[in-house]
Formats: sequence, C-alpha cells, structure tokens
Amino acid sequence: MTGEPISLRDVAHSTNEVAAATLVCLPKMTPTRLRVLLHHFGSAELALRAVVAGQLGPEIGDAGADVRRAWRDRADPDAMRRCLEARGTRVWLEGTDAYPIIDAVPDRPAVLLAEGHQPDVLTAPRVAVVGTRTATPHGLADARELGAFLAGEGVTVVSGLAIGIDAAAHDGAIAAGGGVVGVVATGLDVTYPRRHAILYDRVRSLGMIVAERGFGVGPLPGLFPIRNRIIAALADVVVVVEATLRGGARITAQFALDYGRSVLAVPGSRRNAAAAGTNALIADGAHPLVEWSDVLVALGMTAAGTPRISTSPSRPTPTPKAQALLDALGGEPGNPDQLASRSGLSPQEVAVALAELDRAGWTERAQGAIWPC
Repeated sequence: MTGEPISLRDVAHSTNEVAAATLVCLPKMTPTRLRVLLHHFGSAELALRAVVAGQLGPEIGDAGADVRRAWRDRADPDAMRRCLEARGTRVWLEGTDAYPIIDAVPDRPAVLLAEGHQPDVLTAPRVAVVGTRTATPHGLADARELGAFLAGEGVTVVSGLAIGIDAAAHDGAIAAGGGVVGVVATGLDVTYPRRHAILYDRVRSLGMIVAERGFGVGPLPGLFPIRNRIIAALADVVVVVEATLRGGARITAQFALDYGRSVLAVPGSRRNAAAAGTNALIADGAHPLVEWSDVLVALGMTAAGTPRISTSPSRPTPTPKAQALLDALGGEPGNPDQLASRSGLSPQEVAVALAELDRAGWTERAQGAIWPC
C-alpha cells in the first residue's frame, strides 16, 4: 500500500468501516462478491470475521477454495486501520450518512474509498465532463473553458482523471478555484496515467478522488467501463465534449441515461472523427450544448454572472500573410498544401507565416494537422 499519503487526522474510522476497507482490498474481490458478502452477513464486520475464521460457505459461489484461502491469509484489519489513518482515506458505506446520494442507482457500489481535503464538493451541484483521450485542440479548449465556467458558477466538475477531455475539464475547474471530483478505476494509491501525478495532487487539494477498488489495484482495461457508472451516478448532468463512436464517454453517457440523468453533447464537424460520438449522441436524442449556460438550465440553475476565466493569453495581431492563413483555415484543421492552395501563398510564405502563428499561439500542431486556437 504505497503512494503519497494525505495526513487528515480528523478522519476517524469505525470498526465496520475498517472491516469494509479490508474486504475491498482483498485479492480478487469484485463489487459483486463484496455485495454478496455484506448482504449475507449483514455487516462488513461480521463478513470479515467469517473470512478470517475461514467460515465462508456456498454464499460466495464463484469464489473457489484458493480465493477464500487468500482472503483469510491477507485479511489484516489492524494494518488496514493504520493505512487508512496514514493516508486520510475515507470509507463510505452504502446506507450511511457519508455515502453520496446515489440511492436511485441500481448497481451503485456497496463501499467507496475516497481521499481529499474537500468532501463538501459532493454536496454542490455536480456535472460530469467526459470525452475521448485523443481529443483535438478545439475539444481540449472547450473542456477547459467549460470546467472554468462551471467552477465559477459553484458547480463541482466530475471526471475520470484520464488523458484528454477529462484532464482538461479538471484543469479548467482548478484554474478557476472550483471543486472537483476524480473517479478512478484503480486503487487510490495508484496514479494512472503517471503523467497526471500533479493533477492528482491538485484534485485532492480542491476536492476528492473516489475509488471502488482496493489499494494496489492497477489499471486493468476491464475496470474502466465499470468505473464509468460511478461517474454517471455522481453527476446531476453529464456533458460529452468529444467522443468516438465506441469510447468510454459513450458508455458513461449510456449509464447516465439509464440513471435518469440529463446528457448534453457538444456538436462537432463531420470532418472531426473525435466528434463522431457526440454527434451520434445528439442524433439519438441528447441535448446539443451550444452555450455553456445550457448546462445551468439542465441543472435548474441560473447564471451567477461570474466572469468567465479566459484560457487563452493575449496574442499579437497576425501579419497580413498570417491572417490569410487563419482565414484559409476557417476554424477547421488543415495542412500546409491546403493552406497554400486556399490562400494563394507560396509554400515558403506558408511556412514562414505558420511559424509566426505557432509562436504567437494562433495555431497548434496536433494529430498531423494545423489547428486554429
């Protein structure tokens, strides 16, 4: 149980909470097995006693003798209590006051583990902002701007701490000083992706990181779709910024619809493969998100009039040839040959003008194309 601890000495744990965390962290423990144990024995404490005593019967039918022996050998509530206290981990059991209000969700986790300095972010209106890992510069800019806008309106931004849209939405909310919730598919002591170590620390400072899995669980592919149901459950509204046709964001949106949450999608160009999923959602009945204030309408809120935080620094006015290239882009990505054809500039002139636009922040190179910023 490694990782950067958060010292929160005011977090106390009952015997039942420690038992629940111990069960969650047992090898090959699944949400279904955990729920069966808790239902059969009536409490985490009684279930753990049966595990330690080797008294599990046929109630856990899919857990063989080798799994049960591993549970018995690895169950150590004393070590778990020390770990929880050192990290400042909260243990939220279904049916208790601390558990998030997601009672209407049929497949909600029986136990959630959480770390962070601002648990009250879960009492504010919550919007999940999700999307593809292979986002375009336009999609990333939209996610940052939306995150900042929501933070300015007192709305907590929920996402999955993944590369792409998730991270951009959290960055925008954090830059605006807003509340954030990150829902991870790993254990709380595992940072994935590793490049997001600083982002994880910032989310812990301004909000909470929530996990269903025990300490030490790594980024197994099958855990991410399951995690997405928690993102959808914790949100009052789900916004999809960019998504492929078969990505995790579409899965989150479907969970949200199943749970009766509103789903909004940012429409995109048919030339943009990263917008195919959002356009398909709109075709299937999701609300198109045209203005950020549309999210507030879905939440039943009105805008507080907080100035939107600009995510783009001031930029010098382009020279005439550079402006001609921006006009040739027309808000869409392009390549140098296309720009030369549209603008009438020579390839050499295009190269010089593009270098100027890149330096000034008017354009960005990504996914093999030139994007206007």
